[in-house]
Amino acid sequence: MRRAIFILALCRCAPAGDRDAHERARHIEPVEDAEHVEHAARAGEAGDVGAQVALGRLLLRGSAEVARDVGRARALFLSAEAARPGSAAYELGLMSQSGQGAPADPSAAVRWFEQGVRAGSADAMFMLANAARAGIGMPADPARAVSLYEQAAALEHPEAMQALALAHLHGELGLAVDEVESRRYMAAAGHALQHRHRHP
Repeated sequence: MRRAIFILALCRCAPAGDRDAHERARHIEPVEDAEHVEHAARAGEAGDVGAQVALGRLLLRGSAEVARDVGRARALFLSAEAARPGSAAYELGLMSQSGQGAPADPSAAVRWFEQGVRAGSADAMFMLANAARAGIGMPADPARAVSLYEQAAALEHPEAMQALALAHLHGELGLAVDEVESRRYMAAAGHALQHRHRHP
């Protein structure tokens, strides 16, 4: 879904007459599922924090190799949180936001995302920006949303760059309409998405 929305926005924000925009968008590949599930499971059980986060992500969504197990995923994220606060706090924020493993709690999600932001997680910055933008789990704060999107964009987070591109295109979040800035962010987002390497 996010890939489809991104590609639509990439084509829409391309300069008039840019016939290559659709061709560039066609080659953007989605992030693949983690490989070597058995290795990740063994390493996670042996205490490898990165493997715990990766395995938690797999358990949260399930796959052909691993049955979905929300409770075990949450336990892995909580175990990893002390040593790997950015990634684990981000995942715990998502779980709190959507009510996976516990009742949905937008305020708790915001607290987890804030912890992830303090640890330097671009994903947490993006999600906290979305919360500040919509006023979910916290008061609406467009200026803070822009600041968080910019922080995440500086870390090459493609969805944050896309959010800034669209905000500049439509004059949202207190930003002036600026098609040049919009195209710059959308081009950067396309590059970041093509070269994205997600660290657990």
